[in-house]
Amino acid sequence: MTVRPALSPCMIGTCKINNRFVMTAANLGYCRDGYVTDQVIEFYRERARGKTGLIIAGAAGVAPVGINTAGMMQICDDSFIPSMKRLTEAVHGEGGRIFLQLMHAGAYARQCEHQGRKAVAPSRYVCRFTKEETHELTGQEIAGIVSYFKDGAVRARKAGFDGIELMGSAGYLISEFLSAATNRRLDRYGGGLAERTQFLLEIIGGVRNGVGKDYPVMVRLSGSDFIPGGNGLGDFLDVGTMIESQVDGIDVTGGWHESAVPQITYNVPKGAYLYMARAMKKRVSVPVIGCNRLDLQKAAEAIQNRDCDMAGMLRALIADPCLVKKYMEQDESFIRPCLACNQQCLDRIFTGRKLECAVNYLAGRERIPFRPRDEGKAVLVIGAGISGLVYAALAAENNMVTVWEKEIDYGGAARAVAALPYREDVLTYIRYLFGRCVSRGVTFCWGTAGTRDNIRKVMSEGRFDRVILAAGATLDLPGGRRILTPKECILGAGPLGRNIAVIGSGYKAAQTAQYCAAAHKTGEREQDFFRRYVPENLEQVKKIMEWDPPQVTLLSPGKAAGGGFGASTRWTMLDDIKQRGVRVVSGVKILGIGTDQVIYLEEGQEKSVRADSVIVSEGWQSNMEAAVLKDEMGDRLTVIGDARRPGRITDAVKDAFTAAMNLEEGNYV
Repeated sequence: MTVRPALSPCMIGTCKINNRFVMTAANLGYCRDGYVTDQVIEFYRERARGKTGLIIAGAAGVAPVGINTAGMMQICDDSFIPSMKRLTEAVHGEGGRIFLQLMHAGAYARQCEHQGRKAVAPSRYVCRFTKEETHELTGQEIAGIVSYFKDGAVRARKAGFDGIELMGSAGYLISEFLSAATNRRLDRYGGGLAERTQFLLEIIGGVRNGVGKDYPVMVRLSGSDFIPGGNGLGDFLDVGTMIESQVDGIDVTGGWHESAVPQITYNVPKGAYLYMARAMKKRVSVPVIGCNRLDLQKAAEAIQNRDCDMAGMLRALIADPCLVKKYMEQDESFIRPCLACNQQCLDRIFTGRKLECAVNYLAGRERIPFRPRDEGKAVLVIGAGISGLVYAALAAENNMVTVWEKEIDYGGAARAVAALPYREDVLTYIRYLFGRCVSRGVTFCWGTAGTRDNIRKVMSEGRFDRVILAAGATLDLPGGRRILTPKECILGAGPLGRNIAVIGSGYKAAQTAQYCAAAHKTGEREQDFFRRYVPENLEQVKKIMEWDPPQVTLLSPGKAAGGGFGASTRWTMLDDIKQRGVRVVSGVKILGIGTDQVIYLEEGQEKSVRADSVIVSEGWQSNMEAAVLKDEMGDRLTVIGDARRPGRITDAVKDAFTAAMNLEEGNYV
């Protein structure tokens, strides 16, 4: 049997890796005072059990001064070795390999997270990421940091890690030295690229002196800084050439945290930055890891196409720790997909909280005991949206589950989200959930409304023991002319006209405005056809099929539009709708909705905007049926998802999981 390339073993220095999938490093926020906890160990143990070839843990801070206090791992003292040894033993016990990423935050060390100490950097400046001023390192301080990296590597080897990775990307200290945008030194550590690489070379040399030539050492580099005055791909290829003889691998990622070019949000095409890894692979002789916005399919393709030697994923393995195992067993349809939403993972970490996952409620809770809430019961689920599907899939392992859905398809409100630009992963997710339900024997009744009378009837007849109300939220819309909900707009309410007004301050309103501005127009397909096959007649065709883009206005009653998006996503969404020509008016009071206009108050002045269609996303409420049914049925009824309170996908998943399972959370450290 031919082994698929991604499942073939490879070597990083002296370390044999069983397959070519890598879990890249990220601060989980699970450490206590820098020490590895049971939560960290079980998180990584689960990914090793899922057959991930190489896990890169960390990042681990090497500096004993200004230690990060926001749950980040530390390796700056021998006292951290024993708990780390428990981690490596756990991963090795599952047949996995684990490296430790060593890092110094540099200018990105916020004072509130680093004991009030001022951040250090190659030069003095105000960091655009933290908005805090840095201290310029002296030559003596630089020598001290080099020794910190060396000592950290020695401790990592003592703790049983199979190798280390030096964090030279994302805007942290090593990358700050490499970049002319932040390194303005005039000594031997500044000037040309060779001088700016001196700090990294000294760190590598110090590490080698500490751990020897046989211990695997990798470096993670940004393929491009994507900041004004920063390094481009050509510069980093030169850096790769300078260090390749002293390292065993190069991990190539995208830009810095402060880059104005999106790196990992859902509007980034999958595998968009693989060109950087491909270019580095052509330049150097050591193994190259490619990453950024990779799912399983794109990762396997990248290895198949020799864009890289190994493929790095993070969020995909947070969403499904058994991803690689399922790929080995050719069970890809049952891989829980990452939505690239960043809501519960990176957005939480960037605000000093613990990592979680919107679609995997057990991320960070891997070994907490839980058991089914019901066994051998007949359960009726009202609604085949995300909360209903998640509940049904879980409960069907131990119960007989029937789902009533008033529509003729599954997905609920998530269908509208899946139709938005760049959100195809949401469609993959609801298909995954439906597939899990079908495989576990869930019965679906399409076109069946969960009205009070229908529910009362089947419960009085004793056909079901429990009802789960997951029928979604309701929207209180003003009377008069026809007003659309976001779902009606996106899933096909007919022509919207040239002038469209969207009312709302939250993410649903911003997404709806984006959809309206991006939707395909009449004649667009025909123009594409003639452009391909009859280009000589294109001018005549254009004259026949000319159309103007719609005029979309987003009226936000709040002070700022796009509330509810995480910090990593909001700016990209607002930039996208601006680029698409959406006019955003914030801080308004809606006075009235007429037959062809919306009247509003802005800064005390009455104004109006033409509107052939009006979409309102404000005013979502919990399901009106819930309170009455709860009074009648008591504990036999459970309300989850938007029916309980309007929320996001992560809320729907959490509600469904906690309704289906008894989770004995406790103190998990």
